[in-house]
Amino acid sequence: MGFNPSRTTFVLAIHANSGRSNKLIWARCYETYSKLGWSKDDIYTAFRKHPSCMIMSEKKISKPMDFLVNKMGWESKMIVSCPTVLLLSLENRIIPRCSTVQVLFSRELIKKKDVKLSTLLMPAEKYFLKKFVTKYEKQVPKLYDFYQGKVGIEDFLQVLK
Repeated sequence: MGFNPSRTTFVLAIHANSGRSNKLIWARCYETYSKLGWSKDDIYTAFRKHPSCMIMSEKKISKPMDFLVNKMGWESKMIVSCPTVLLLSLENRIIPRCSTVQVLFSRELIKKKDVKLSTLLMPAEKYFLKKFVTKYEKQVPKLYDFYQGKVGIEDFLQVLK
């Protein structure tokens, strides 16, 4: 599969492919990704990037995929290039960051085509805040409070008017 034995991904790949229960989980993951429109090549590409994506529960795959595809409008194949996002917390990282960036999209402060999932979801908090929140404080008051969940969407929309 092209794994470098000196890298962590090699160990993860061995773990994902070993044992009877992991083979059953692998088959279930493969089926889940296929239902979501991924080709065999897409699945193996994601596996090579992050082998743990093949030993996750169907729920752990489907919930973030549903949010990113159906709520945010990204193509499911975008996740092939960064399957690690599926391992992130939906409630604590994916939804707050995506909701914050959605505000920036709606205000036309940034363009969706210029934002990669990896740039949005993977960086440390400090980098995300600098790139997507503090940079736009003047144009979007209370954006930080919205991101932190301190201001509900209704109150936040009132501030934006």
